[in-house]
Amino acid sequence: MLVKEKLQDREHFSDIDSRIADYMLERQESLKEDSVRQIAKKLYVAPSTVIRFCQKLGYEGFNELREEYLRELLYLSSHFQSVDPNFPFDRQDKDMTVANKIGALYEEILRDCQSLLDGEVLGRVIGMLETSPNIYICASSAQLGVAEVFRDKMMKIGRLIHICTQPDEGFYHASYCGGDSLFFLISYTGETKKVLKVARKVKERRLKSVAVTSYGSNTLSSMCVCSLYVSTREKLISNLGSFGINVSVMYLLDVVYAGYFNRHYDRHLTDKIRYSGESEHTGEREGRYSDNPILKDSPVLRR
Repeated sequence: MLVKEKLQDREHFSDIDSRIADYMLERQESLKEDSVRQIAKKLYVAPSTVIRFCQKLGYEGFNELREEYLRELLYLSSHFQSVDPNFPFDRQDKDMTVANKIGALYEEILRDCQSLLDGEVLGRVIGMLETSPNIYICASSAQLGVAEVFRDKMMKIGRLIHICTQPDEGFYHASYCGGDSLFFLISYTGETKKVLKVARKVKERRLKSVAVTSYGSNTLSSMCVCSLYVSTREKLISNLGSFGINVSVMYLLDVVYAGYFNRHYDRHLTDKIRYSGESEHTGEREGRYSDNPILKDSPVLRR
C-alpha cells in the first residue's frame, strides 16, 4: 500500500490522526520542510502524538514516513502525462487511434517500470538465480503465461524452471525443496492469498525469494528477500484491461533473463545457437522454416 493510501484510509484513525493525515496530504512535497515539532505546533498536539501516528502507519518515526512519502510523490508525478493507464482509449476512437494509444501506453509502462528498478537489487536477484539449482515461479493465473515465456528462454540456455500451476503446488515445493532453492512470487497487489501461502512457507524455511509486485508496502514484499516493482498505476477494477501488470512482469523477467545470460555471454550464446539449431534443423524442412531472408540465420551463426 502506498503512503498516500495509508493517509487516506481513516478506518482506524482518531480525530487527531485524521488532522495529521490531512496536513500531510495537503503539504505533499512541502513536507520536506517540516519537522515533528513544527507539525505539532501547527496542529496544537504534542510531538509524541505525531511520532505515534507515524508508528501506527508502520514506520519507526516521522523521518522514515516523510522520506518514503516524498519518494512516492516523485514516482507518482513522473510519466503518464499523456495517457491514462486505466482508460487509455475512448469509445469514439478509430482502430488505428486505439493502436497508437496502446503503443504510447506500453512505452509509458516500460519507462515507469524501469524507473523503479534498483541496480543493486537487480544484481542480487541475478546472483541468486546463478547459485540456485532449483527455481520455482508462483503467480496468479493471469501471469502464468508470461512466466511460461521466461521459462522457455531460460530452458534454451540450460536452466530448468518449474512453474507452479496448481493451487497447493507451490506450497508443497516450498515445504520439501532444497534449502538453496529460489522462488519468484508474482502478485500485483502483494496480497494474493495463494501466493502469500507459499511466501509464508518460503520465509519460514529461509529460502531465497523474489517478489514481483506493486510499488509501496505490501505483505508479499515484506516476506521476500528482494522485490522487483511493476508499474503501479492501474486500479484493480476500474480499468479497460490489465495492461500494466502483464507488460511489467514480462519486462522484469526479460531483464532478469538478459542479466543472467550476460554473466556468461559467450557460453550461453554458443549453447543456445547450437541446441536451438539442432532442435529446428533435425531434417530438411522440419522444425520452423522460412524463405524470408530477414528470418533466416547466416551459416556463421548456425555453426
